[in-house]
Amino acid sequence: MKKIFNYLNPIERLGNNEYSFIFPLVANVALCILSEVYSYGIVHDPMAVGTYIIFINVAFIIYFSFRDGISGGIISTIITVLYYFYIIYNRPYDKTQIATGIDTALSIGVIYILLAIIIGWLKQTIDKLIGREANEKLWLQLILQQLAVGVIITDNKGRVLQTNNQLENILGIKLPSGYILGKDKHLIRRSSTNIPFFAKQSSIYQALKAHKSIIRKEFAMRRNDGKDIFVQVDSSVIRNKNNRIVAAASIISDITQEKELERQKDDFLSMASHELKTPITSLKMFIDLQTQQLKENDATKAVYYNERIRDQANRLKELTNDLLDVSRIKTNKLGLKTEDFDIAEVIHDIVESIQGTTKAHKIIIKNTKKQIVKADRYRIYQVLVNLLSNAIKYSPRGKKIFVQINKDKNSIVVSVQDFGIGISKSQQERIFDRLYQVSEPRERTYPGLGLGLYISKEIVERHKGNLWVESQKGKGSTFFFSLPL
Repeated sequence: MKKIFNYLNPIERLGNNEYSFIFPLVANVALCILSEVYSYGIVHDPMAVGTYIIFINVAFIIYFSFRDGISGGIISTIITVLYYFYIIYNRPYDKTQIATGIDTALSIGVIYILLAIIIGWLKQTIDKLIGREANEKLWLQLILQQLAVGVIITDNKGRVLQTNNQLENILGIKLPSGYILGKDKHLIRRSSTNIPFFAKQSSIYQALKAHKSIIRKEFAMRRNDGKDIFVQVDSSVIRNKNNRIVAAASIISDITQEKELERQKDDFLSMASHELKTPITSLKMFIDLQTQQLKENDATKAVYYNERIRDQANRLKELTNDLLDVSRIKTNKLGLKTEDFDIAEVIHDIVESIQGTTKAHKIIIKNTKKQIVKADRYRIYQVLVNLLSNAIKYSPRGKKIFVQINKDKNSIVVSVQDFGIGISKSQQERIFDRLYQVSEPRERTYPGLGLGLYISKEIVERHKGNLWVESQKGKGSTFFFSLPL
């Protein structure tokens, strides 16, 4: 019944630009047939069809003009005028009455046509205007839903009129249409305290009250799923041509990742300052001690202090090189000087050099077969030094470290295995991230900026290889990197 009502109701059809030809034709023909049935079959008086049919026909013409535009009105008019001529020639009229009836039918027909054209034109104009507005609204909706930021639009009372999908993705809830900011139930909670975030504290509410824009306000919020997020909100009032506030809009951006990066940068600067301060302090101390020993002519201690100065200077150099490499990577200036060389030979050289730095570990090389690769010798040397240094650092109780070379169809794979503290599953995917620091206190006791693995992975990937890890907490780790043959 609802579908039938909507089909018949011309108001429901405004703006759809659908005009029927068959329905006006069938309805008007049916009206003529019913009139004849009424005249001949019910009242048995052919002259009974008189004034009433004129009013009914006018009503039909107006109805179909408003429902189906000019075409509907013209169809109704044509059938009506033809029926009038049918009545004139099939009723017992004399010649004078027939002539008068023809003139009258033609005059009424002209009036009906004008009526159909005027009403039909108004109907079609309204449809175009409604359609244009609907298209503009649809485009606005599409743009709104495609935005990468959350959007809230309210009326001048703070009642939510419209939101987009991204807002729900950010906040984890859907603000219902009609929700009144500052009045209805609080849906969002503050992070850390977990107390309700009162809507009166929102930027859009403050913008409406202050009658001005509120920009770059940051809030820490807790979603219903327990996730803490940071959002930045920009709100502004919307005025009409009379400068009256009619609405307000807010743009909500998820800045959680940016906040995390800021925190990591702060941590990095703190660590970098600490790590750089240590060797500089040591250098100054050993220089002062050496100066004193030289004054006392104690050459033995002077040699010892010189060695410590060299160690601290090397450490300072390594830290500086790491910082420079990170800068080169971010600016895409980490150039590679490739050449053909035997990676097995490089591994032997590195192991021999690093073995001299530790007495607690035995570095064992497996599979020393010659393997030629085309790569940057210095950068691959840097990767191997980093992996071996980490293996020594993070296996204080492990006695052996294995270095192995394997070959498959298209590449060689170098692995460094230790039997140290291992890496948890949750951290294995992130240890290669820039500025990532492990959260467990035990790992934090080992010094360093945490840039080595990040730099190593970038170097290997720029050689079109890969760097990955296999590890089990408490049982050690094996780092692998591949290089194309």
